[in-house]
Amino acid sequence: MSKNYASFAAIGLAESGFSRFLIVVIWFGLLAGLVEGCLLIIFQRLNWQDWGQMLHVSAPIIWISSLADVLLFGAAACVILAVAKIFPNFPLVATTVFCLSFLTAYDWLTCIGRLQHWSCLLLAIGLASVFTRWAGRNEIRALRFWRRTVPALIGVLLVAFATIHLRSAWRERREIGRLPPAAAGAPNILIVVVDTLRADHVSAYGYSRQTSPNLDRLAQEGVLFENAIAPAPWSLPSHVSLLTGRYQFEHGIGDVPAMSLLGRRASEMKGSETLAETLEQRGYRTGAFSANRTYFTANLGFYKFARVYLTRSDRSGPRRLIRGLGWESLLDKDDEGAAPGGTQGVRKRAPEVNREVLRWLDSNQHERPFFAFLNYFDVHHRYGGPVGFHGPWSGPQKQIPRLGNHSQANDSASLGMTEIKSDSEELVNEYDDGIKYTDDALGQLLGALGTRGLLNNTLVIITSDHGESLGEHHIAYHGEALYREQVYVPLVFWFPGHVPERVRVPEVVSNASIPATVLSLLKLAPVTDFRRPALDGLWTGTAPNRNVSVLSEVAQIYPTAAEDLVSEKLVPTSMQGAMKSLTTSQWQLITHEKLGSQLYDYRSDPRELKDVFRAPDTHEVVGKLMLELNSTVAGSPNHKGH
Repeated sequence: MSKNYASFAAIGLAESGFSRFLIVVIWFGLLAGLVEGCLLIIFQRLNWQDWGQMLHVSAPIIWISSLADVLLFGAAACVILAVAKIFPNFPLVATTVFCLSFLTAYDWLTCIGRLQHWSCLLLAIGLASVFTRWAGRNEIRALRFWRRTVPALIGVLLVAFATIHLRSAWRERREIGRLPPAAAGAPNILIVVVDTLRADHVSAYGYSRQTSPNLDRLAQEGVLFENAIAPAPWSLPSHVSLLTGRYQFEHGIGDVPAMSLLGRRASEMKGSETLAETLEQRGYRTGAFSANRTYFTANLGFYKFARVYLTRSDRSGPRRLIRGLGWESLLDKDDEGAAPGGTQGVRKRAPEVNREVLRWLDSNQHERPFFAFLNYFDVHHRYGGPVGFHGPWSGPQKQIPRLGNHSQANDSASLGMTEIKSDSEELVNEYDDGIKYTDDALGQLLGALGTRGLLNNTLVIITSDHGESLGEHHIAYHGEALYREQVYVPLVFWFPGHVPERVRVPEVVSNASIPATVLSLLKLAPVTDFRRPALDGLWTGTAPNRNVSVLSEVAQIYPTAAEDLVSEKLVPTSMQGAMKSLTTSQWQLITHEKLGSQLYDYRSDPRELKDVFRAPDTHEVVGKLMLELNSTVAGSPNHKGH
């Protein structure tokens, strides 16, 4: 051991006391955590081009990281202390400083998100060695500095905690104080978006498995749209459409926008008014509650609610280290932050979303009507519900179920399951388990609203932002194509006394019509920003045009999974260019900016296995649909569809 290390080791427990040892641990933990939290927030914005794969955080990460690092560093120090008890000449403090400075440096370097893991490890070892040698030569000054600055770090932590948590409550009180009075007896509004739920796996749509008894009950007591189409096959543009009533080409959010380091961009959604803003102008208290912490977050512009529960920070440092060392098997797949980041690594389960909503409702001291917009994420890959949840279908018996009446498929071949890996049957089983788990949570939420006496005066809308490919067309997951399984979604309206019971609407519609429909049901003046028309005329018989067409779009994206690389070699995908789709009551036209077009008669070919774009008897249909598609995207008044 060098002279410097020996000198530093002399300031051990016997000479300096346990308090000094504890000060070192607390100082490193607080500093590491405070800086880590700030770095995660900063580089989350700087690395916006990798948004889908990064770990997403919000302001509470600053104090969460600090407390977690103190605990983590304390545990490491206890191990070192135990070793020192066994070996009397063990350089206790020097080893402690080296280990804690290594963990601190590694933590900060990995937050950058631009360095290879082993580069971070080697650089952290080097920095820790240099720092420990410096501390060994300046032990008295170092200990004095740590002792004097610990109170300051604790003060920063307390200020951060108070500021972050008091700010949201203050902001909501301020916003509510500015609201005009609501109309007497104004109904509440609850919109639940079940992320990644395709309609043909919902039992109310004819699926042979009872995946959704609570949703089915709402459909029996309300209105179900048999042919609802999502405006996009992935979450970000679709959620924008659900809140603005606009297609992607109208609101302009086809991908994650460039982000400034500070503040919010003024050009989100091309200035489109959202349903939340419209309802606030009518006296509503509004709140957004999201389990999709990647693409439905305040960072992406979804902050136009009085109260926002769109992100939740987690402790990421230890998990990043475990992943980097290749020990992913030690991580529970259901843990938040258990994967590298993005949608597949960050989980917030539906019961937690419910708890957030109910706490928010219970704090309603102003007795205003509420608008709550929820995102459940449990149907999204990774499928199957949380660890410990034993669904009714996953397990040794792997049988492919019969799909619903609107997607007539009776065997695994028609499902396209021969096109991907052999465990696809289990994927379907786990996907269905996730639906059942989410439906259970939906039932619990509705029950809690009923117990509070809120349900009977609440308009409930259930839908999804997009569907999912489970092997069809050589595709896994979603976002890279516009085939029917990726855009065919459930849409149910339930409002006792205002929405009729047991009504099924066969016309093709876009769920981007939700904002206009809400205003129509509430007897409020229409908003010109909501360009997709209201749907209630389709069940009252007053709709001016029932022969409609619906647009779906996806901008060019880039592969995020190994399956994507397989898909793009076999079928046209958005990884090769932007795509658009026009769905009518019989046809789906899909165009690709570089790879041509496809046409499917999904009524006779529900799995869309036979492309008839070049068939002799479809030339007239192709010409008409291409003209209508171009007219729609150009914003022409000739387009009269939904």
